[in-house]
Amino acid sequence: MDKLQCISITEMHLSEAMELCTSSGEHSYRGKQMLSWIYDKGATQFSQMSDIPTSFRERLAATYQVFQSKIFTINTSHDGTEKFLIQLPDNNFIECVLLRDGKRKTVCVSTQVGCAMDCKFCASGILGLKRNLNTGEIIEQVLHIKNHLPSSEHITNIVFMGIGEPLANYENVIKAVRIINADWGLGIGARNITISTVGIIPGIRRLSKEGLKVNLAISLHAPNDTVRDKIVPSNKKTGLKNIIDAAQEYFNATHRDISFEYTIINGINDSIQDAHSLAQMLKGVQCNVNILPLNPIKEYSLAPPSQKKAEMFCTILNNHGIVATVRQKKGSKVNAACGQLRLQTQR
Repeated sequence: MDKLQCISITEMHLSEAMELCTSSGEHSYRGKQMLSWIYDKGATQFSQMSDIPTSFRERLAATYQVFQSKIFTINTSHDGTEKFLIQLPDNNFIECVLLRDGKRKTVCVSTQVGCAMDCKFCASGILGLKRNLNTGEIIEQVLHIKNHLPSSEHITNIVFMGIGEPLANYENVIKAVRIINADWGLGIGARNITISTVGIIPGIRRLSKEGLKVNLAISLHAPNDTVRDKIVPSNKKTGLKNIIDAAQEYFNATHRDISFEYTIINGINDSIQDAHSLAQMLKGVQCNVNILPLNPIKEYSLAPPSQKKAEMFCTILNNHGIVATVRQKKGSKVNAACGQLRLQTQR
């Protein structure tokens, strides 16, 4: 069978792996063995799974594959950030990033090839949306980084904040979350998993009913609809009030504080009045605000404000009783902003 048409084992939930084994005349527990080799022992080939009968491994290899993607290149920054460019079987590229912060090791994964949201400061959407990633292509980003890490380091957090809009690829993202969370999978707790969205309201409401108490991060980036319409075109169909209402519904269902991501851009959304307006909009919402100084890209003539101005913005929010933090910019020397490395390579 053509390898492009092969199904990857990383696509499978435990129940599906067990069903594969029983339908092949093997014991169902072989499915758990197979996944243990992938998630615990770092296997990338069936030939490495030594406690599974050779004949079964050969049959598996004829129809399935363990990994469908491969690392194309890794860029490393002086701050320990590593950006991985991943090549998919159809020769498209995606990115994932390892962010180091003391004992915290966060993997940022992509969910689509490209993006349809077209935010006016992000490289992800410059080439448009190509397609959704399947579940395995999402999971393999984490596994590539896990297998790359030295034995002294372990992944502690997963954020769905890479290329693409996670809630526009809902089914595959949720299946990936369940595999990442499962004790037979990557075993990362729901409280250490974050799904980011630009504000897909039906997706937020659907997520609130999943029973998954993952963190929800909403890419806000503006204090009012006038500014947001200009830099986040999808806002014209949603509006900030409706997004805030959906966020409140998610909090009511999960009791997890909402994170609002605010990319602060010089002369666009960084004024004192913008800070006061944002604070008023978020009044009464159980949330925190991450202020992210813009990672500039040459395709857009936008720049971050000074550190002093970003800190003043943060102080105003704090004075209004909102928990806000200016995040340290990481990986700017390795094209770590979403979509930069992929864009450079595709061109």
